Amino acid sequence: MRKIGWATKLAEKARFADTRDVTVSDLCDELASLLGAAGSADSRKTAKEILAALLDVPASWLILNKYARLDADLARRAHIAGRRLCAGAPFAYAVGRAAFRNLNLHVDSRVLIPRPETEVLVGEILVRFRRMRTDVDWGVAVDIGTGSGAIALSLATEGRFARVIATDSSLDALDVAKRNATLATPGRRCPVEFRAGSLTGPVRDVKARLLVSNPPYVAFGESAALPASVRNWEPPTALFSGSSGLDATAAIVQGGVALLESGGVLALEVDERRASLVADMVMRESAYVDIGVVLDLTGRERFVFASRV
Repeated sequence: MRKIGWATKLAEKARFADTRDVTVSDLCDELASLLGAAGSADSRKTAKEILAALLDVPASWLILNKYARLDADLARRAHIAGRRLCAGAPFAYAVGRAAFRNLNLHVDSRVLIPRPETEVLVGEILVRFRRMRTDVDWGVAVDIGTGSGAIALSLATEGRFARVIATDSSLDALDVAKRNATLATPGRRCPVEFRAGSLTGPVRDVKARLLVSNPPYVAFGESAALPASVRNWEPPTALFSGSSGLDATAAIVQGGVALLESGGVLALEVDERRASLVADMVMRESAYVDIGVVLDLTGRERFVFASRV
């Protein structure tokens, strides 16, 4: 898809959709024309994906309701999303939405786009806690570097924790997470508290049964190897962590010694190339036992789990 040279022309093509109601079919046609002019390989499919995301419906709904009328505001937002895609934005940023487990999260360039791997991390946590905890609640969960709030809010809606505390060093990210917490209010089973600050610093007064994090784990020198959609759009503070990519992870592992109560669980998402290094790092802390590496759905070493003595 070509980038900015089309911006003025695309804005002119989109303008007429901002002032009137349109049908689903008409808006799909308009978006397909917009995207096709910018060189989209499959403009009609992408147009349907935009509408489905904004309406939070399956693509089949668009087919069954192609003559349903959509208001001018929805048409305006759809054209904005189309123009963002034409400028090279990742799809989630373009539509301002990302599905994560049972949640439909608001996302923008202030936060990392939630990945399917992180959904697996949450699922693994829930399986472990359901197996080992039979009490009324599962205690306090702490999510370090919450970003959009994906992990924290999934734990609060699917788990049986007494409380979830989510931290982030970015106030912008916390704004996004708090917005998502409001959206997720009907399904939440426990309070979610947001704290600003770096790594485990904001939760030094807490004793937790779960410490989970998907920290930044890309080394500074690896920037050029990242896809442009990641390197040019996603927040650097959520991507990079020192010359080795392990600075944040090391700080969380060390901070977890004081934070976790006896029997508490440490759960980390890691770079598949460094999972063994992280496991060795955890082993060097005598406070952890039952240390193991867990694979993601593609068979990559993606998660490190441990228990506090």
